Amino acid sequence: MKTSGSLLSTTIIYTIGNLATKGLSFVLVFFTTFYLTQAEVGELDLFLVTVSLLTPFVTFQLTDSILRWLIEDKSEENISGVLTVSTALVLLGVFLLALLKVVVSFFYPVPYANYIFALLFFQSFYLLFQQFQRAVGDNKGYVVSSIVYTLVYVVLSVFFLVVLDWKLEGLLLANTIAAFISLLYVVLKNKIFQYLKKESFSWSLAKQLWQFSLPLVPNNVSWWAISSANRYLILLFLGASANGIFAIAYKLPTIVLLLINVFYLAWQEKAIAMYADKERDLYYTRILGKYVVFLFSVSIVIVGCNKVFLTHFVSADFYDSWEYTALLLVGIVFNALAGFYGTGYLSAKKTSGALSSSIAGGLVVIAISYMTIPKYGLYGASFAITIGYLILFLMRLWQTKSYFNIQFPIVSFVKMLLAFILISLANYWEIEGIQYLLPVVSLLFVWWINRQDVSLLYQKIKAKLP
Repeated sequence: MKTSGSLLSTTIIYTIGNLATKGLSFVLVFFTTFYLTQAEVGELDLFLVTVSLLTPFVTFQLTDSILRWLIEDKSEENISGVLTVSTALVLLGVFLLALLKVVVSFFYPVPYANYIFALLFFQSFYLLFQQFQRAVGDNKGYVVSSIVYTLVYVVLSVFFLVVLDWKLEGLLLANTIAAFISLLYVVLKNKIFQYLKKESFSWSLAKQLWQFSLPLVPNNVSWWAISSANRYLILLFLGASANGIFAIAYKLPTIVLLLINVFYLAWQEKAIAMYADKERDLYYTRILGKYVVFLFSVSIVIVGCNKVFLTHFVSADFYDSWEYTALLLVGIVFNALAGFYGTGYLSAKKTSGALSSSIAGGLVVIAISYMTIPKYGLYGASFAITIGYLILFLMRLWQTKSYFNIQFPIVSFVKMLLAFILISLANYWEIEGIQYLLPVVSLLFVWWINRQDVSLLYQKIKAKLP
């Protein structure tokens, strides 16, 4: 079975792109803490959270439809039809967004509304056409377009922030320009306009794509609610400065999210392609076992290096964010596991099944946040996110049993969780120098757990070298 090799090669391609793009963006966030106040970082986070909320409503989540419809049929007729219909529907979404902007602005002037609209406009088409690159197998082009976006964003952000001192508005402008240039690159490189034909538009196909993608809109909004909705409650109860602290606390766990996204991009394609295979369940189970160990390995290293990293790479005003990292990391692990099982909905073309679990998780986060943030502050917000992702994971574990039979690696999960808890608790010990000992301990533990896989990977790399 060659599936593991192709999954590995696809993952490597996405890894290169994501490490280059998300890595630079990650560094930029901590860099901004030396130029923005806690409140300004909190406002920037709310801006990005709002854009994330509105994006599924503009794109109607047709990015998933493109991947599902084109990954199996790459004929020019099918490509033209799917791309034409998807582009027309996203144009409709942009038009509705423009109407919403006019109506809302009439009653309440939204800060940075023009930036929100411009970024959503460029980003929606960029995401749509970038997904087209994946669907037709242009993974390298997909990676390059991501790198273009990030390089433009980082260079302009540093210029606007350091040279021109434009603060928050400079970062928003940099993001918008980056989205426009990246969209232009994807359109020109992939000759998008040659596929957009009036005669290729089909109401029948539009209905099929919409039926597939629309259930994913509330699903994505619910995912947003789990990870981001409590930002507004933090602002309401604790203020923008607290939201700035929480935004930085959430950034270290996004290292895991970065790696999850790399894996998920490759896994989504492979899971769909393998869905009809006789060895599907065995393959899925084997990948999940390695995935659980990988998730906790990265989380253990992050929580072990937490204090040292924040001491040297973040403004002292944001140092207290270390206290919330461990709890958020557990939530991210459940997030990753829920995403793994969520591929079952796409593979079986039963996307409506993803909705109930996502809504449940989102409602749990909002309810718990409302009850705990006023009393427990950012600990309450972190706890709410973790429980929300746990509910999401457990529901998907149960719901997807009808799609595949995956054996969950409960023994390795418990072992790794206990190790993670021990390292996390050690952060609270008031022992001189322990913050410098924990990174060493965590790295040695992770190496020991993964020593066989590391050795095997080393042998494979060595064999391919001249």
